[in-house]
Amino acid sequence: MSMLRACAVLGCSSLVALGACGGEGGSTDVQPTLRFADRTDAELVRLIDAAGGTDLFRATGMIDQFGDTFEVEPCPTITIAGSVATVTGGCARADGTRLEGSGAVDNPIGWDQLDYRFQDDTLYTFTQFGLGDGQATQTFDGWLRRTDGLATWDADLTASLLGVTVRSDLYIHCTDPQHPSCAFTNSGLELVGVGGARVSGTVTASTTGGGQRIDLTLQGADRLTVHSTGTCVGWQIEGTTRGMTCP
Repeated sequence: MSMLRACAVLGCSSLVALGACGGEGGSTDVQPTLRFADRTDAELVRLIDAAGGTDLFRATGMIDQFGDTFEVEPCPTITIAGSVATVTGGCARADGTRLEGSGAVDNPIGWDQLDYRFQDDTLYTFTQFGLGDGQATQTFDGWLRRTDGLATWDADLTASLLGVTVRSDLYIHCTDPQHPSCAFTNSGLELVGVGGARVSGTVTASTTGGGQRIDLTLQGADRLTVHSTGTCVGWQIEGTTRGMTCP
C-alpha cells in the first residue's frame, strides 16, 4: 500500500517552517454517494492515497521539477510571462519519458528567472498535464492554490493514476511549527464516474523524527476510516470486516 505522508500534504521543509492562523475554510460540491464496500482494494488504496493530499503534491512536483529554466533539454517548452511560468508538453524527453498537455504556475517558489513574492498566493493550473514512460502515465487537470504564507492548500484537481481517476476537492490548513498538523475541512473526493465522499480529519507530523499520525474519515454512503502512525496505514470500512490493521 502506498504510504501517506505529511510531506505529501505540504512538503517536509515547509511543514517545519509554518505557523499560520486560520480556521475552517473551503467548500466542496462533492456528494457522499460512494459505497466503499462495493469498491476493489486497488480503488480503496488509490482513494486513501489521494485523501492525504498526495495527488496535490505529485502535481506541484511535476511542474516544479522544471524550475531550472536554464536546463538544456528540448522538452518541455517553458515560457515566462510576468510572474507566470508555463510548461508545455507534446514532446519526448531525453530519458524517453513523454510529457503531454500543459501546466502553469503563478508566483512559484524556487524558480529561475522568477522572484517569489511572499505576500501573494501561488496558483497552479493543469490541462491534461501528464508524464509517462509508455507503460504508465499520470495526468492532471484543474487547479490548486497555496495561501496563508504556504500554510493552506485549496484545490480542485482531477488526477488519473494506475488506471483510476480521482477528483480531489480539498481544503487543507496547517498550523504549529513544532508539531505540524494539517486539518481537512469542507473537503471531498470523487471516484470519477462512480461517486463521492466527504473528507475530514488531520495529518500530523513530528519534527523530532517520530513519524506522522494520520486520522482521516471518508464519509460516503458508508464510512471509511484511516488511522496510522509511522509507516503503516491502517483502514477500515465500518460495519464490515474489510480493512487493514497496523501492528
